[in-house]
Amino acid sequence: MQQTEFQARQEKLNIRKTISQYLYKWPWFIASMLLFVAGAYIYLRYSVPKYQSKTTLKFDKKQNDLSSALADLDNLGIGLGNADELKSEAAVVNSRPILMQVVKNLNLNVEYFSAGEIKDSQLFTNAPITAKILAYTNEKFVSSQYSISEIKGDQFTLHSEKKKDVTGKFNIPLQLDFGTVILQRNSAIKPNSEYKIIFSNPIEKVKKLEKTIQVNIPDEKAMLMEISLIGSLPEKSEAVLNEVTKQYNLDGLRDKNLQAKNTQEFIDKRLEVITKDLSGVENQKEDFQNRNRIVDLQAQAELALQNTSENTKVLLQQQAQLDLLNSLSTEASKGNNQLMPSNLGLNPSLEQSISQYNLLIISRNKTLKQATNENPAVIEMNREIASLKSIIRDNINEQKQTVQTGISQLQNQIATSNNVIEKVPGQSKVYRGIERQQNLKEQLFLFLLQKREENAINLSVEVPKAKIVNPAFTEDTPVSPKKDIILPGALFLGMLIPFAVFYLLFMLDDKIYNRDDIKERSGLGVLVDIPSLKDNENHLVQKNDFSELAEAFRVLVSNLKFVLPTKDSAKVIMVTSSVKGEGKTLVSVNLALTIANKNGRALLIGSDIRNPQIQRYDSEPVKRKGLTEYLYDDSVNVEDLVHTSTTNPSCDVIYAGSIPPNPQELLSNGRYQKLIEQMSSEYAYIIIDSAPLMLVSDTLSIADTADATLYVVRSGVSKNILIDFANDLVRDSKLTNVSFVVNDVSRRAGGYGYNYSYGYGYSQTKDKNSWWKKIFKS
Repeated sequence: MQQTEFQARQEKLNIRKTISQYLYKWPWFIASMLLFVAGAYIYLRYSVPKYQSKTTLKFDKKQNDLSSALADLDNLGIGLGNADELKSEAAVVNSRPILMQVVKNLNLNVEYFSAGEIKDSQLFTNAPITAKILAYTNEKFVSSQYSISEIKGDQFTLHSEKKKDVTGKFNIPLQLDFGTVILQRNSAIKPNSEYKIIFSNPIEKVKKLEKTIQVNIPDEKAMLMEISLIGSLPEKSEAVLNEVTKQYNLDGLRDKNLQAKNTQEFIDKRLEVITKDLSGVENQKEDFQNRNRIVDLQAQAELALQNTSENTKVLLQQQAQLDLLNSLSTEASKGNNQLMPSNLGLNPSLEQSISQYNLLIISRNKTLKQATNENPAVIEMNREIASLKSIIRDNINEQKQTVQTGISQLQNQIATSNNVIEKVPGQSKVYRGIERQQNLKEQLFLFLLQKREENAINLSVEVPKAKIVNPAFTEDTPVSPKKDIILPGALFLGMLIPFAVFYLLFMLDDKIYNRDDIKERSGLGVLVDIPSLKDNENHLVQKNDFSELAEAFRVLVSNLKFVLPTKDSAKVIMVTSSVKGEGKTLVSVNLALTIANKNGRALLIGSDIRNPQIQRYDSEPVKRKGLTEYLYDDSVNVEDLVHTSTTNPSCDVIYAGSIPPNPQELLSNGRYQKLIEQMSSEYAYIIIDSAPLMLVSDTLSIADTADATLYVVRSGVSKNILIDFANDLVRDSKLTNVSFVVNDVSRRAGGYGYNYSYGYGYSQTKDKNSWWKKIFKS
């Protein structure tokens, strides 16, 4: 629970720290916002407002009945079938041929301006002078600008920055460097007025229109097209849009008329070909009917089929009679004692003879019952029976010949009919093919005749390609510059840019500024923040001093009591740093001056014998013997090295002395520890001003003599990596009882400011600098 509260408190402090970093830079934010707002105001004041002009076209979905003569064949015409065709028309609207015609009709390649003190005003319909390019002599010509002045009657002078002045007259062609132009005066020219004329190549204006004219399709199903243009002159933009729609419809009419003419020629050519083909098919049909003696092929086929059926029935009957006659002939060839079949539906004479024959047989048989064969009556009957049977056989043979003849005739007739029927499919196929060609040619011939009349009507009717729903109009509100966006945007950028710059600087900044930066990277304590001093301020703590510097060192002395061990001999305090310039000597000197008093004297030893700095704070800089002489000369007495400070009589100083060639050997020869041991009985505190740890190893040779180590870092100079270096030294037990002292801390880095931290009730003098100096100094 406590850990969670601590983390929440840490996050709150980090957020507060981050916000305070940016709040401290508030003058830059204010200056940036004022600069951007002023720039936005100037831009709004002198920028040319631009307005959006629009026009709307509507296309027909369905095919117009009079739109195309061949609409039924290939769907040609001015109507659009679907949304894809509408999108393709959007490219046509913004095509170069149409835009080139717009530029020529409106003379857009010549622009007019009324010169002003700051900006020029463009003129269009109200220009007192108009010009037109008659011919071009320079093919690479892009644009050329002239100013017209010195107008006297019909004479004028054209000035150019890069070309010679040209004098000409109105309504008379004038030769310029790019071609021939003619100028006209439309209205009276104001005195002392200057006008500018810009001549441009038409293709350059077309390229510009291609980029500025926007074609949108708001609703594909509604078949609507919206054309818009943004410009500084609404009347010019509206004229351009109206001309674009006009030229688009004219282009569509030209395409339609050209299509209709091509269709007319096509129809006439096809009619000639179809007429010849139709005549040939009709001659072919006539020849086929004559060769095959056909009037009505279907009727003739049905008649042949009927005849075949009837003849087949008769043939079957005749064959049945023939079979019957053959059977009867067999019976007739037998003896004269048997009766013959009768009533068989044969020839009546044959039937009568058979009846007589059967009656005679019956009569004879009755007579034989009463008489013998020799009976004359019987003999006569036998003679008659034989005679009748002979007649019957002759009659049967004649009848058989007749029936056979009829059968042959019927078979011939059936074969003839079958032959006719067999020819019908082939003849019908050929005949149908001829009739099909004839019908096709006739339909196509009539269709082309109808379409030729429709095409003639279509040529005489001018239907626009697209209906203009909304003629060109301009919105009242300008699209640029937008005041409601630019001013807030300027304020936003005025805040964003310095924020981005400071964010980048803060992100790349790897320096230490206050104790919080140390606490983030180390678990060692921070005893005090030494305030930043100006060059003209006193860098030494004086007697009865109530400055921020003195208060800071009093706090340091108070905090040292909780760090130093309790012992009877002197408490040894070593002051060191990582690199040169972090203020360890300043801390050492002022600590010694502050901690020394009547009840406890203090000794300051300058132990940085490579680069001694204590002399900078001595009011009597005289070359004296010091620590170096004591370390290499056993005959030197300590009493000869000690000097009393002029600032605080309770503070003594041993200076570093001469710079030796072998500092490391001197500090490690054992005499330094002997010196500390000897002085510990005479002083309450011994302060050691040592060398920087990262540059040389001298300090580590004497670190074992210190009861506490003050590790000095300088705000805004020392880097975070130095804290890691100090942590490594403590972890490796090379330094003991280490605490940090943050030197040169500004009011911003200190958080609340030293007027509250150290100067309560002891404010010296107020800063008389003006507020703007404070801003830029901070």
